[in-house]
Amino acid sequence: MRRFLALAIAIALTCTLAPALNFATAQAAAGPCIGAPPADTTAYAETRQFVDTQSWWMPDVDQPNNSTTNTGHVHLGACIPERETISSDNISVNVRVILHDNPGTANYVSMVFISSNSETVVQKCYLRASASNFTCPGPGNSGKGDFVCTGTCERWLTFSPPISAFKHAGLQEIHLRAFVPEPDGNEMRASLNWQTDIQNGKSVSNVSRYTFLRGKGWYTHARYCEASVRSVPIPDGPVSGIWTPVVGLATHPDSAVPATHSFISIDPDFHAVPPNPGTVLRDAAGPYGPEPFGAAPISIDTRTLANGVHKLHLRSSCRDNKLESTNSGVTVIPFTVAN
Repeated sequence: MRRFLALAIAIALTCTLAPALNFATAQAAAGPCIGAPPADTTAYAETRQFVDTQSWWMPDVDQPNNSTTNTGHVHLGACIPERETISSDNISVNVRVILHDNPGTANYVSMVFISSNSETVVQKCYLRASASNFTCPGPGNSGKGDFVCTGTCERWLTFSPPISAFKHAGLQEIHLRAFVPEPDGNEMRASLNWQTDIQNGKSVSNVSRYTFLRGKGWYTHARYCEASVRSVPIPDGPVSGIWTPVVGLATHPDSAVPATHSFISIDPDFHAVPPNPGTVLRDAAGPYGPEPFGAAPISIDTRTLANGVHKLHLRSSCRDNKLESTNSGVTVIPFTVAN
């Protein structure tokens, strides 16, 4: 279990764009994933957290609301071994995909291994209407996925590539990317990026570019809008008193539009009727953290929360005036309160 001294040091270092590579890793602690949905009952060999990233394409209050400007959400979540040490033959990750008011036909999710000098797609799992959960289906007769939804629907995929597929050992990066083509020819994507300590017997070469946890929403033309957590590793154990993680809500260097709104909340439920915004900590114009791609601390008084698991929701929105809607990237991380 990682101690909070390491977390405090990480917070002090994570305001830079490329954090130092003296990364902390956890000791093996078999057990359930923190914040996992009921469907994932796996007992993992190391501490994991269920982290959810979301891509939203929804109009701002003064933009037109129609079938082109509002294609809802796609969620991409998984119990990830963020900053954990993996030395077994395979890295197994259960991945949940949710479509919410999204008229698209979900295609596939890819797992990508990032090293200091390479990027490799190691596995693709297609989203198939007839496939069983917790499998990795291939494409349909069209060569694509065929998962469609009315309202809110979820599917589970299981990735299990060998760690020998990493080009190096040490701090390596993993990306999950979900692709949802929309009826008008545009595409929505959600991306979840994190780092893991890989011990596969190869030469050590630590990644050094954007070495923090981040969720990205992507939409045609607008490109990326990002919500990141710079205080890595995220806590394995309980937090208490005033907890001050460092986060960044901003556009991405590879983006066509700037961040125009930032939202931070605890325990929201936007699928409820009416939507529940949770305990709102920030709801304001502009990014959170200096542009480009900056970050800042957010103060959370955990004494106002019940003991147990909560969710920190981070959302960056990037208005696209050309397509008359707004692209948002969301990252949701669980944390446990014990006061």
